[in-house]
Amino acid sequence: MKKSKRNVLLSIILSLSVICSILLLFASRYGNLSINLPLEHKPAFDAATGAYPSQLHAEGNKLIDANGQVVTLRGLMPSDPAVLRPKGKFERLFFDGMADSGANAIRLPVHPERWEHDPDYLWRYLDPIITWNGENGVYTIIDLHFIGDMGTDRGMQMPDLETPSKDFALEFWRQVASYFKDTPHVIFEIFNEPAGISAADWRVNAQSLVDAIRSTGADQLIIVGGIEYSRDLSWVLEEPIKGENIAYAAHIYPAHSRYSWDRWFGDVAEKYPVVATEWGWMETDPGGEQPYLVGSQKAYAEPFMEYLERRGIGWVACWYDDEWKPAMFEAGFEKLTPFGEYVLGQLQNRSY
Repeated sequence: MKKSKRNVLLSIILSLSVICSILLLFASRYGNLSINLPLEHKPAFDAATGAYPSQLHAEGNKLIDANGQVVTLRGLMPSDPAVLRPKGKFERLFFDGMADSGANAIRLPVHPERWEHDPDYLWRYLDPIITWNGENGVYTIIDLHFIGDMGTDRGMQMPDLETPSKDFALEFWRQVASYFKDTPHVIFEIFNEPAGISAADWRVNAQSLVDAIRSTGADQLIIVGGIEYSRDLSWVLEEPIKGENIAYAAHIYPAHSRYSWDRWFGDVAEKYPVVATEWGWMETDPGGEQPYLVGSQKAYAEPFMEYLERRGIGWVACWYDDEWKPAMFEAGFEKLTPFGEYVLGQLQNRSY
C-alpha cells in the first residue's frame, strides 16, 4: 500500500475512533444514546384492535364504553416520548409498568417543537405506544402540549415554530386524527393549556380544532381544556363547544384554592364529562421556580381526590417521571416521591 493511501486510511480510522469515543462519552453521561433513522410512513394505524378498550362516548356528564358501562379515567402522564427515548424509557416495559399500576389511561404529551423537528414522530413514537397501550387495555390521551394563546402565538412558553401555532395545531390534528380514526382507545386532547386568551377567543379556536378532527371522520372522544392554564371551565356553562362526544379538562395544583373548584370545574362536571388531566404536588421547591406546585398530601391531595371522587371526575397524575415537576420518582426512577407513593396507592385495587 502506498504511503499516501495508508495515511488516509489511518486518518479515517482515527476519526472514527474519536467519534466513537464521543458517542460513548455521551452514552455514559446520559445513560442512552439514540439515532433517528427514517421510517416508513403508513397511511393509517393498522394493528388489530378487537381486544383493545372500546371507544368512549360522552353521555350527559359520564363517559360510557361500548358495553354501556360508566368509565372513570384514572391515569398517569409520562414525559414526551422523544424525551423518554434518550433516557432509555421509550420501551414496552416502561409502558407495561404504568398499566400494571392500575391506571386505565395514559396521557401522552406531544411537544410541538419535537414533532416539527422529527418528520417521523407519529410513526416512531405514537404508533408503537398506541399499540402497547391497546394491548395493555389502557386508553391513550394524545395531548398537544402547547401552553399559551394559539390565536396570537403569545405566551412565554409558546414554542418557536416554523408556522403559526394555529396552523400547526390544525395540521397536527388532521394528520393524527386521520391516522387513528379507527382506533377505539385513542382520545384527543386538543391543546394542553390555553393561557392569556379570553374565553370567547378560546371557544372559537377550540371549535376550529374540534372541527378539524371531525373532518377526518374520527369520532372518538375529544377533550377541551379550560382557560387560565386549563383551570377555568366556567365558560362552558354559558356556551359549550359544538359537536358530539366532547369532554372537558381542568388542571388543578396546590396553589389553586379549593374555594374556586366549584366555579372552575365542579359545576361544569354536573352537566358534562370532566377529567382533571393534570394534578400533582411536590413537598418543596428549592429553586423557587414553581411555587404553585408546593403542597402536601393532607392539605391538597386528599381533599382534591375526595372532591373528584364525589363528583365522578376522572384524573391523570402528572408527571410519571424523575425530572419533570412534580415528579413521581426520585432521580433515576429508583424511589418514589411522596406524590408518587400516593398516586400508586390510589390506583391500586381500583374498580373502573
